[in-house]
Amino acid sequence: MRDTVASTESRSRSNSHSSSFALVDHYARAAQRRLSNFSVLNVLRTFPQFIPYSEGSYKARSKLTVQAINETIPLLSELAASVGKPKTPVTEIVDFPDNDEQRQAANALKQHFDAQGSDKSNHHSYHHLYGAILANREAMRSVIEIGIGTQHSDTVSYMVAGKPGGSLRAFRDFLPFARIYGADIDRRVLFKEERIETFFVDQTEPATFEQLARSVDGECDLIIDDGLHSPNANIQTLIFGLKKVRRGGWVVVEDIGHHALPVWQAVSALLPEHYRRHIVNEEHGLVFAVQRLE
Repeated sequence: MRDTVASTESRSRSNSHSSSFALVDHYARAAQRRLSNFSVLNVLRTFPQFIPYSEGSYKARSKLTVQAINETIPLLSELAASVGKPKTPVTEIVDFPDNDEQRQAANALKQHFDAQGSDKSNHHSYHHLYGAILANREAMRSVIEIGIGTQHSDTVSYMVAGKPGGSLRAFRDFLPFARIYGADIDRRVLFKEERIETFFVDQTEPATFEQLARSVDGECDLIIDDGLHSPNANIQTLIFGLKKVRRGGWVVVEDIGHHALPVWQAVSALLPEHYRRHIVNEEHGLVFAVQRLE
């Protein structure tokens, strides 16, 4: 009887130890998963444009490097203002239409966005901006949108809401005589249908923009960046767009974080006077819109 009790107690202790080890192992694996979401990098090697050109410990120099990364562009914006380049004011997107024709166009475009599963007029309120730009519907001949929308989570900046290609179809339905072009880094979402054609573009590779420029004939009425949503990718699209847009046409960069306002004030200050610049506030972020005047 004594042996039976001892054996039972031993099994109980063994099970308890096993449970404890399993719990520790579970938390260890969870911690490892959390750590795997972060990268360890050498700041001085990764950001050479921002490192202080001086001696010192890694800790001190890396701290100054991070400070330089965060402060350089805002200071460029301040520098531009100090030499007579006034900061572009921020306007509200709902105020962008300034007459009844533009407001009616915005309402009609919203119906097309909603019907085609685009998030541009429910999660966002971009129909106000595009309704004003595209109010003269029958005169519009071509639109390019970078970023068709993908729901594949293995692609950076994939869609959480909305239907891939929805905005392209909405623009096609809204503009009776326009050809609509789309571009995306995810080849799986490319398609072709009535008055719509799409192409591969990697916004971090200028050569793919050159190929897109050759694939789309002539100048465009509107060029939209709704792709990677990072400043370097946005500026690459802006460089492409300003070369490809027609006189009187627009280049629009969507979904800019409010914290990035100094970046776009600096970009605005760099543009010559024959580009009319707007920084537009929308509930979920900012929009940078440029019209070519000549």
